[in-house]
Amino acid sequence: MISPEFCLRMAQYNRWMNERLYALCADLPDSVRKEDRLAPFRSMHGTLNHLMVGDRLWMGRFVGPPFTVASLDTELHSDFQE
Repeated sequence: MISPEFCLRMAQYNRWMNERLYALCADLPDSVRKEDRLAPFRSMHGTLNHLMVGDRLWMGRFVGPPFTVASLDTELHSDFQE
């Protein structure tokens, strides 16, 4: 059974890893982040966006309000600083 403590620990890990990942990507030029890498979400920008979409969907389920998107590759922000 999944305990509340486990969920909290996983949320803390997710936050920690997101902070590290975004900090590393912040040092890259926008053109590098958006370069097609032939990855499932094409670029680093697309992958970061996908992570943000997933986080917002889950947080909408956990604490509301519900968050919906047309697809998991919907671009939430074209500007990295947003």
